[in-house]
Amino acid sequence: MSSYELITYNQPRSFISESFRTLRANLQFLGLGDTAKAILLAGSGFGEGTSFVAANLGIVFAQTGQKVIIVDCDLRKPQQHWIFNVDNQLGLTSILSGFKEPEQVIKALPMAGLSILTAGQLPVNPTELLGGQKMGQLIACLKEKADVILLDTPPLTVVADAAVLSKRVDGVLMVVRSRAASHNSVTKTKVLLTNAKARILGVALNCARMDEISEDYYSNYNEVVAKSQKQKKAVTAGKLKEKM
Repeated sequence: MSSYELITYNQPRSFISESFRTLRANLQFLGLGDTAKAILLAGSGFGEGTSFVAANLGIVFAQTGQKVIIVDCDLRKPQQHWIFNVDNQLGLTSILSGFKEPEQVIKALPMAGLSILTAGQLPVNPTELLGGQKMGQLIACLKEKADVILLDTPPLTVVADAAVLSKRVDGVLMVVRSRAASHNSVTKTKVLLTNAKARILGVALNCARMDEISEDYYSNYNEVVAKSQKQKKAVTAGKLKEKM
C-alpha cells in the first residue's frame, strides 16, 4: 500500500493521521463497530474526498484490531482500487449481478484486518443494482464478516445512488471539502438524506487548514516526545556506564 493517498498508513504520526484517529473515536462514541457496523460516506459533489476519507478511516479502524471492509459503491467513477493498487476486474457488480459470491471477490490487504471490495466492471444500471434486494443481502452478509463496513459512494447531489443506499446502512457520514463545497450543496445533501430517513452521524471536514494553535501544539508535542525519548536513552546509557 504505497499510494500517497494512504496517509494514515505511510505517515502514522502526521497531524492528518491524528485527525483520522479523532474521527474514529467520535464514530466509536456513536456505536460504530458495536451496535452500528455499516457506515455510508457521502459527499455533495465531485472532489469532496469521500474515497480518501473512506480509505484512511478504514486503516485507522483496522489499527485497533477490528475487522474492516471498505466497499467501493461508486459504480460510475470508482477510486478505491486505484488508491490501494488492487485489481478491479471483479468486484461489487460481480456479486450484485449474481456471477460471484462475496468471499470470491473480497480482497485482503497487507494491513491486518483490512479488506476491500472494489467496484468491479461498471454497469449500465448502477442505481438499480445498489437499490436492489441483493445489495441489502450483501450488507447483511458483510456484517457477519466484519466489525466495520465503510461504503464509498458517488456525489449525492449528482446521482441518486447514495440516497438509495442510505436506507440500508446504520448511519451516514457526510464528507465536506473545506473552501470547495458551497453552503447550498451541503444543505441540499442534508435535505436529501433527511428525506431518505437516513441517520446522519455527522460531518467530516476534509482539507481543512490547520490553525496555528493546533499546528504549533502538535509540532511542540512531537518535539517534547522526541526530547523525552532522547533523555531517556541518555539516562539508560549512563546507568549502563556506571555498572561497567
